[in-house]
Amino acid sequence: MSNPFSSRSRLAVMLFLPLFLLTACSHVPVATMVKLANFDLLKTNPAGLRVAVRYPASIRIPKGGARMMLTVKDKKTGKLVMEEKLAFVRVSSKAERAELSAELQEGRRIAIYRLPDDRIPAFKAFQAYLLTMDKEERDKIEGNMEVGVDGCLAFEHRPARILVSTYLKADELGGYIPLLRDVDLEEQMADGKNGVDGGLPRCTDARAATEE
Repeated sequence: MSNPFSSRSRLAVMLFLPLFLLTACSHVPVATMVKLANFDLLKTNPAGLRVAVRYPASIRIPKGGARMMLTVKDKKTGKLVMEEKLAFVRVSSKAERAELSAELQEGRRIAIYRLPDDRIPAFKAFQAYLLTMDKEERDKIEGNMEVGVDGCLAFEHRPARILVSTYLKADELGGYIPLLRDVDLEEQMADGKNGVDGGLPRCTDARAATEE
């Protein structure tokens, strides 16, 4: 599996799920890999998709900071065949938050995101496009679902470790499953070697206030 975190400035969490084949990632629990065998991004109900992030209370995720990108590339040339960018909205339902109550920890927050209703048709169109391909055409391409969440440090004190966990929910999964547990965000950013110094940036007052 690709590196779960991006080292680009302000990007806190990056999750990659291949559309056609899920490969192993050292941070993904083995039990999760088994459950994900039932998850098919091309057939899943987009209205039921949820992505949750558990993060330290010292981090803020601004309004509009979560999004999904679906891409399809030619395996041989790497040429981009199709791309769809979809913004996420935050879920405030107490019932949905209760599903993750066992994952709550002192000093941590959990944010849940879904696709807005007006973007679900775009997701379904993406699915339909790929499902109409025959096997020979599909064997020539590869795809990824990329989920990104912007984040920043809200306080002057920088924790020794910024541990982040991510979760996925889909109708066929029967609830939330952990994708990554307590991965050190800044270690992952440093591993990206994309020239980001000092890890996560500090929030401006405006950005800290925009978290939903």
